[in-house]
Amino acid sequence: LEQVISLSVALLIAFLVNFLCSSLWRVNANHESALITALIIFFLVIPAQVSDLTDSWVIAAVVALGVLSKYLVAWRKQHLLNPAAFGAVALAFIYLLFPDLGYFETSWWVGQIELFVPLLIAGLIVVKKVRKWELVSVFLGVAFLVFLFEEWKFSGDAFGSWSNFWFSGPSLFLAFFMLTEPFTMPPTKKLQVSYAAIIGFISQTTLFLPFLKMTPELALLLGNIIFYPATLRQKLVLGFVASREIAKNTYEFIFTKPHGLKFKAGQYLEWMLPHEGADNRGIRRYFTIASAPSEDEFRIGVRFGSSVSSYKTTLKALQMPQTIIASQLAGDFTLPRDVTKKIAYIAGGIGITPFVSQLEEMQRSQTKYDTVLFNCNSGVAEIAYFDRLKAFTYTLPFKMVNVLANENLPGFAHGYLTKEVIKAEAPDYLERYWYLSGPPAMVNVYHKLLLELGVPRKKIVLDFFPGLA
Repeated sequence: LEQVISLSVALLIAFLVNFLCSSLWRVNANHESALITALIIFFLVIPAQVSDLTDSWVIAAVVALGVLSKYLVAWRKQHLLNPAAFGAVALAFIYLLFPDLGYFETSWWVGQIELFVPLLIAGLIVVKKVRKWELVSVFLGVAFLVFLFEEWKFSGDAFGSWSNFWFSGPSLFLAFFMLTEPFTMPPTKKLQVSYAAIIGFISQTTLFLPFLKMTPELALLLGNIIFYPATLRQKLVLGFVASREIAKNTYEFIFTKPHGLKFKAGQYLEWMLPHEGADNRGIRRYFTIASAPSEDEFRIGVRFGSSVSSYKTTLKALQMPQTIIASQLAGDFTLPRDVTKKIAYIAGGIGITPFVSQLEEMQRSQTKYDTVLFNCNSGVAEIAYFDRLKAFTYTLPFKMVNVLANENLPGFAHGYLTKEVIKAEAPDYLERYWYLSGPPAMVNVYHKLLLELGVPRKKIVLDFFPGLA
């Protein structure tokens, strides 16, 4: 009963504050985000006793401060700090300023042995969905090592209470559900590993005592601040310009691009399109940017299947001067710095978009990599950007091999990409760096194929963004 009341209060306050703030700021209310914040805080603040439900104001205050931070602690319509962590730290700071109020500290009651198994299962599902294994592993590894060191320093027995870290502490919940928050996370794997290591260290160290008692949520906020310069520090409101069909059931959408915005060819954005009657797939998608960084517009390629979501229906119906909101610029699917390295692309369907961006950038910057593309589709009609790709074969050191699963035509490989096709069209395949982009099942199959051919794992780069999980 106490938990039900606490959860009800958290959800009610989250929706109410979010609705009021969105009305005042005249923006679309993203209730999904408010819901997530409320659910996280529910596990951080111990429920009030039934005998004194007035204490429910504590979780209400933490939730209100957390949701409010998305509007107040923001820059260019993008919040800067993890909302749930901010709410907890802000209330603790208020208690410090007004000692008569008493004392407040988050309990992280989710960190107990009875909840270990469900927490682990739910957490691993989240990490698998967003594929942040390195981030979570580095954080837990560094945090555990520092924990053992601190135990040894104070008790002389590093392993005497090792189980407390895993079964009775906040680290797992922090790693699975808060560290992985995308808006405040750095955009590339290298930065994310550093981000995780620093927060893991800060969350367990006693270096700040006696001046400051470190808490997990404060450690996360410090990590947000340290790595803030590396994130996309704004939400982009992009005006719709035009759309055109680039293949069967595949369209390119063109949007305005803010002046001075930089990205690397092959990176992606999250595209939010609020609309009435949204289905259970929601109002957000991840799309790779199909335009080159030096172009003056943003372009994305979108394939429409037999069953079209409300999001894609709304996208297809866009007209000037309607807008879309983009954020979370990220991705490591980028070209190597060394232009002498040979490259091979394997694309499946609309997975061609990052390669179009990279080839266009090669063309514009006169940075020419020796490149071979294996473009896999059902038939000729499904080949997106076909004419543009063909044009690159005349202006770049670029070879295109189209592989058609359902059509046998002159000048096209028939069936599926095989070892024989790769050896025939790219006999120097062991010298090349391989980039794979497309549906996850296809990427996994061809990844295995390349390994069987003897291509070193370090020479294979897989495209991934959360929308394909």
